[in-house]
Amino acid sequence: MRKFVYIIMLAMLASLSVSYAGNLPVIYITTADSSAIASRDYWKENTAMQIVMPNGGISYQSKAVSIKARGHSTFNKPKKPFVLKLEDKAPLLGMAEGKEWILLANFMDHSLLRNSLAFAISKQTSLEWTPDSRPVDVVINGKLQGCYLLCESIHVKERWVNKNDKNSFLIEIDNYPSDKYRIETSYRHLPVNVIYPKEPTDERMKEIGGYLNRIEETLYGASDDKDALYKDFIDMDVFIDWWIVHELTQNAEPNGPRSCYMYKAEDGLLKAGPVWDFDLAFITVGLDGGGDIRPSRLNRPDVVTLTGDSIFNKNALWYDRLLEEPTFANRLKERWEALEPKFLSLLDELDNWQKQIEPSALADEQLWKGQDPARFDTFADWKSSVRNLREVYRYRINSLHRLLLDKKTFQ
Repeated sequence: MRKFVYIIMLAMLASLSVSYAGNLPVIYITTADSSAIASRDYWKENTAMQIVMPNGGISYQSKAVSIKARGHSTFNKPKKPFVLKLEDKAPLLGMAEGKEWILLANFMDHSLLRNSLAFAISKQTSLEWTPDSRPVDVVINGKLQGCYLLCESIHVKERWVNKNDKNSFLIEIDNYPSDKYRIETSYRHLPVNVIYPKEPTDERMKEIGGYLNRIEETLYGASDDKDALYKDFIDMDVFIDWWIVHELTQNAEPNGPRSCYMYKAEDGLLKAGPVWDFDLAFITVGLDGGGDIRPSRLNRPDVVTLTGDSIFNKNALWYDRLLEEPTFANRLKERWEALEPKFLSLLDELDNWQKQIEPSALADEQLWKGQDPARFDTFADWKSSVRNLREVYRYRINSLHRLLLDKKTFQ
């Protein structure tokens, strides 16, 4: 049966047909003028969208969707990611209702499963919210685009923020140039984009910047009262679990820093999260600034070389000081011991996801094969890449068990 489905998917590639037989829902997108979606600055409005389930049932349809491309380095890849804006909020594919949705292309992830695994890891922790997601196939203007991950967008959850509360905020720490409301912290010079409030006043910007600077003063200043840090400023368990998620997934993005979100809710404490951007995670070879893997770069001194036995984010954000702080370091070990069994249980889930996306993943591989010589792993086929992901994940759990329980790791 699997071979039969795969043949059907390959036939789709040859004929560019919109007929489908597989395990995943299909999102059919037709722009008003049937032109390509090539801009990340301008929305294509009045776009028709239909979500068809594997059994042929229609899960969602509208002729008033807006769509545009998105991403930084991923925007320049042939298989582009997109952002969707619905006319009204809708609960797509069983996820919580939302108006804005993300289609992750996962072009730099041959396995197509890194983001799914990372999100699942995050959901095992104390992080209050992790973007929900579903694998889908995407057809645009009658042409199959391949296997994507439909995700909730990063936004302020209603349970975090009381509209009458003027102290809440959502920020993104990201060194990519941005036209958003921007702050730079005083000690670490972290590049901070204010996501919420959407249009903060100058006074509010100063308040947010002042709050972040007080955290840095407590960490990097002369004060020995680190207990005030956890009492008045940050949620220690959440910051620990956020770090564990990125460390377990071997995601070096926080060192950029890139795609690092934090928010302050009504309880007055700053929380790390939600997590985002794991298509270059679970990698143990040399990476350049754009994530490309090529033999000529593996031994250059300007290339970050990491292994499964490395601590990836020892100096990221504020963790250079947090990991040296005894209360934080001791609690980190406790959190790891509590979470490790949950992380191991995801190996079975990984097997289930592989079976679920296999027909789509094999078709995606044929569609984009040879489009980029740096396919971000060294494996020639999808099945080998998935097998490697599983092996790397298991190895990393064992490696972190040794590292996090070793008193010398953060000395």
